[in-house]
Amino acid sequence: MNDIWHFLREFESKELMKRYIKNRYDFSLNTSKAIEITSAFSQGREYFFNSNEADISVRPLLQYYGVVALSRGLILILNKAARENNIIPSHGMKINNWDEVNKSGKIEDVIVKTSSGTFTELINVTENKSYFRAGSSGINWHVTYDKPPTESEIKLGEIAMSFPDLVLSTKSWLNQEIPSRNMNSLKILDNKIEMKIQGKKESNILDKLFPIEIFKNLEIEEKGHECIVKFDSDSMPNFSQKWVSAFQVIGDPCINPPLKYNVFLNDLAKMYCVSFVFGTISRYYPSAWNNIHKGINNDSVLPFALNFMDFMKEKYPQVIMDFLKGPYDFENK
Repeated sequence: MNDIWHFLREFESKELMKRYIKNRYDFSLNTSKAIEITSAFSQGREYFFNSNEADISVRPLLQYYGVVALSRGLILILNKAARENNIIPSHGMKINNWDEVNKSGKIEDVIVKTSSGTFTELINVTENKSYFRAGSSGINWHVTYDKPPTESEIKLGEIAMSFPDLVLSTKSWLNQEIPSRNMNSLKILDNKIEMKIQGKKESNILDKLFPIEIFKNLEIEEKGHECIVKFDSDSMPNFSQKWVSAFQVIGDPCINPPLKYNVFLNDLAKMYCVSFVFGTISRYYPSAWNNIHKGINNDSVLPFALNFMDFMKEKYPQVIMDFLKGPYDFENK
């Protein structure tokens, strides 16, 4: 198991759970809810562990069940009123166009429609916030987005571009360059956002990262090996955590193209969404998943799917832990 589970195991202890809630919220957690929380974390660990050992035919499904269990554990902690019997049992997502995708074979065209359920509750309790390691091995920055409408549509191929550490797999699968830039700094001055991003002023990339219909009064100036980007402060870019840089353990916030319909999701929700898609295909459309993982048909997505599951094995529990350790000192400044 990943080392992160050494820490998450503490959330499988009823007494330690009560102590955590007392220290964080200064109230006494009753035993029945403590058991509900610890059960969710225990179940999540077992699902993740068993997905590692499982055949590829069921691995995406077992991992997704682990994602749901950890998500529900986090919801129970962050929402004082949440209980097992009042968390909406729905996953909060469904694939909306499988017949068309199955005919075309273009898995990247899968459209996920969101609804009330674990997905939306996860966004609500995390306030649609992403924590970042910005030029650091530890969390030192965050971004909070407006919560999307309960019923939104998300395209798999678009959200797949939001994982900077998987950019090579995404590029091979989608057969296109993946626009992204690392951010070096950001400040807000007089209702305007000013940021420095790595790289030259290349319109074929920057036009996709900062579409003018979203980023008003956009100005971009090249200086050396950076660009200074300015725009009205109504919207933040689509930031994602890049976990591995040239220094391996030092992360960077990475800017990716925004999703359509002006939907912005935190990193936890992005991971949940993609895991849902692969879990759903393997569960409800096993013949299609069998064709993919056995190289019979439409298997261009397979390297991305396998690398994504490896990524999730390590990073989803880590991001859950990031929220459990918050809030951080910099948030109170």
